[in-house]
Amino acid sequence: MTFGKMLWADGEELRIYASILANTRDAVIITDLALKILAVNPAFIEITGYTEAEVIGEHPRLLKSGRHDRAFYKDMWASLLKKGQWQGELWNRRKNGEIYPELLTITVVYNEQGDPAHYVGVSTDLSQLRLDEERFQRLVHYDSLTGLPNRMLLEVRLQHTLERASRDGTWAAVLVIDLDCFKTINDSYGYAVGDILLVAVTRRLQARLRQEDTLSRLAGDQFVLVLEALHEYQESEIVAATIQEALEGPFTLPDGGKIYVRASVGISVYPQNGDKVQDLLIGAETAVHRAKELGGRQFCYYTSELNVQARATLDMEEALRQALEQEEFVLYYQPKVDLRSGQIVGAEALVRWQRPDFGLVPPLEFIHAAEKTGLIEVLGAWVIRDACRQMKAWLEKGLGEIKVAVNVSARQFRSSSLEDVVAKTLAHYEVKPSDLMLELTESMLMEEPEEAVARMTALKRIGVRLSLDDFGTGYSSLAYLSRFPIDQMKIDISFVRNIVTDPGSATIATSVIALAHRMRLGVVAEGVETEAQAGYLRQNNCDEIQGYLFSKPVPAEEFAELVRQGVRLSGQEAVRPSRALLVVDDEIGILEVLQRVLANEGYKIFTAASACEGLELLAKNPVQVVLSDQRMPGMSGAEFLSRVKILYPDAVRMMLTGYAEFDTLAQAVNEGAIYKFLTKPWEVDQLRTQIREAFLYYEEVTGYRGEGVYPK
Repeated sequence: MTFGKMLWADGEELRIYASILANTRDAVIITDLALKILAVNPAFIEITGYTEAEVIGEHPRLLKSGRHDRAFYKDMWASLLKKGQWQGELWNRRKNGEIYPELLTITVVYNEQGDPAHYVGVSTDLSQLRLDEERFQRLVHYDSLTGLPNRMLLEVRLQHTLERASRDGTWAAVLVIDLDCFKTINDSYGYAVGDILLVAVTRRLQARLRQEDTLSRLAGDQFVLVLEALHEYQESEIVAATIQEALEGPFTLPDGGKIYVRASVGISVYPQNGDKVQDLLIGAETAVHRAKELGGRQFCYYTSELNVQARATLDMEEALRQALEQEEFVLYYQPKVDLRSGQIVGAEALVRWQRPDFGLVPPLEFIHAAEKTGLIEVLGAWVIRDACRQMKAWLEKGLGEIKVAVNVSARQFRSSSLEDVVAKTLAHYEVKPSDLMLELTESMLMEEPEEAVARMTALKRIGVRLSLDDFGTGYSSLAYLSRFPIDQMKIDISFVRNIVTDPGSATIATSVIALAHRMRLGVVAEGVETEAQAGYLRQNNCDEIQGYLFSKPVPAEEFAELVRQGVRLSGQEAVRPSRALLVVDDEIGILEVLQRVLANEGYKIFTAASACEGLELLAKNPVQVVLSDQRMPGMSGAEFLSRVKILYPDAVRMMLTGYAEFDTLAQAVNEGAIYKFLTKPWEVDQLRTQIREAFLYYEEVTGYRGEGVYPK
């Protein structure tokens, strides 16, 4: 039966249709042809808020929202009169004034004669559907934690920004904001506190931005800010500084505690760095990584150079993966030499990459990339295995038990698999654990010192030895140093390089040696390239050295040949003459005269034409008395003897000078740089007497009588 027939039905059929209208959830309204409301169902009353009495006899316009113009209603009636029906979405108004969306169907009802008699409207309230759609859209386009746009909405808005910038001829910028050390906060306080902090950071940033700027959160602790309508690109710098300033103050935690957050910012600019959404996002992300590499808490622009660097990094990462699969790595070995005997006592294994078409690639060119990608763990495990394999091979060839040290990266050290790798490798190759040494950097251990102690203790249980590499370059606490179960300290090359001429470097090196020996640890100096450096380290009781003075890193077979031939470091027998004198003067004639004058005194006389040459001779040869001229180019006698005082505190220091330099000499004497000074021209007998007294003074103070081998 049609709806029109239903209106004229009676009896049982009418009761059935009345029940349907009363129980449907759609609103139903019936009017006459003059649009006077004749009837409404309960759903209409519930949806609109009007009672039946309030609408009967009224015009449906009482529901009008005001959102639709005259043309809308004109089209509606044209369709209704032509087709007998209209359907569409529109906005109506409830009795309480709330505007709501509905899907309305209006139908013309005809009588039994086929003439129009009534209009019937059936509407569905779309309010909840719209709310659900909005919630869905919010989930799709917004971050659930901070309420900020996510990547999907960010990219849409950035595209619109670029279109406007192109049309208006303005600048635009993308800023990637990365919180420094946020992982540490999460690990220390928990993820709940981390989430609270992210919301607080969002609020601070929003308070500093313009209404037209778009701030979004991509993931974790990374935010992206889109700036539009910039008059010059440098405005992005000001915003970056504003962002960092906004984060300066402390954030208050739920328990009342305070925490500080810093941010690194990467900036890419339209049109300089690209005109596409992805280009600008990638550029800003590359720039923020650079800012963090530089220490964080700063901003960096994206440049073409950074782009080239990023692409090179990606190429390097892929090449490293292939290198591991195709076994392109090889170990070179740099000998470690005992300073007392000059014999080879071990080696440090150093990885090299035999890269096709590139030749032998040193570690500085690929270790950083391996660290960033996590491949360092796989590479590090390979180094340990190959070093142990080589140690067993040398043993089987009759070279004895050669001790080998391998470097362990920070990431590898923190890995839970390190102990397992070491233990299984030693067992597989039947290598004595104490023959393997793991070199750990000072800065690595101090990142999480308590965990470092536990990890080192576990490694010591296996039986391997541990070396503290690059000691003095980090920030070790002596309290922790005493707890680290190490066997050896290494003096960093930065201190060895200038050890002969720089009192600061020499003081650090000798202090490390003294500290290590008091802790019953061995000491190795790395980067030793000259006999003077080796001589100074020998005089100050360093145990071992490695460096180009003896040998560069060499392939395994070349290292084995050095061991077979018994090659030794020269100069280890530091036999001391009865009395040794160093004379320093830039005038060769003066040096020759002094040698003749003192020829029959029984001294071993060394001569140097400059202060630097004198320091070289002191490093190589034990000397008790130093006689120096004052006026010399490059370094004066007073400055030279001041350095000698620090480098060789037991040596007796004397100066030759003119009358006009008494002020300088007085200062040097007061500072303890010189023992005595002699004036030019000198009296020969007086000169001989003063030098004899200097040797006697040395022997009285040190207890040395000039016999035997120089004590070590």
